[in-house]
Amino acid sequence: MTDPALRALLLDYGGTLDGDARHWFDHFLELYARCGVALSAAALKPAFYAADEALAAEPDVRHFGLERMTDAHVRLQLAALGHTDAALVRRLVDAFVADTRAAWERNRPLLQRLARALRLGVVSNSYGNMPALLAEAALAPFEVIIDSALVGLRKPDPAIYTLAARRLDLPPAAILHVGDSWERDVVPAVAAGMRAVWLAAPDAPAPAVLARVTRIASLRELEAVVA
Repeated sequence: MTDPALRALLLDYGGTLDGDARHWFDHFLELYARCGVALSAAALKPAFYAADEALAAEPDVRHFGLERMTDAHVRLQLAALGHTDAALVRRLVDAFVADTRAAWERNRPLLQRLARALRLGVVSNSYGNMPALLAEAALAPFEVIIDSALVGLRKPDPAIYTLAARRLDLPPAAILHVGDSWERDVVPAVAAGMRAVWLAAPDAPAPAVLARVTRIASLRELEAVVA
């Protein structure tokens, strides 16, 4: 059976729209090293994910833009790590924000070209501030923004993708989802009936082979995929 014509493109945010296959955890690990802090992945992991949980519980988080969100996350990480260096907070925040804004600038022209041919949306495990963050980024006109904290569903539950299809009023087979996580993006999107693109570093091993999945190393390759 032939898939219907592609009519919409869904994208993950973290590690996809704000960087080519670089998860926030890996990004922060790089930034600590850049700031001269010797920190192993094993040492950072509990602090990073504790900060994630604490930030999601912030009462005003829905209004957080990039800088305020990053500042809060970094302070929570450092508190969990037992650091109190205000200068380190500033260096980490400034570096993360600068890298993210550079990714926005790179991806904005591509997304605006894609928006001329396809309806666009975002599906993200986030804190409730994805609409505010995307408004600040001004990447493209996203018709649908699915933020896990706002809809009560989280990846890798395929239901979050089914919800996106319902809000677009399109059959899942007419939608392509792009994300950097095999487990949270590719597998559940395909399970929901969508096509998928896995954004992954060239040396990342593919966990499995799935039909209807394309692999790219940069969002810049996306135009060729949807052409």
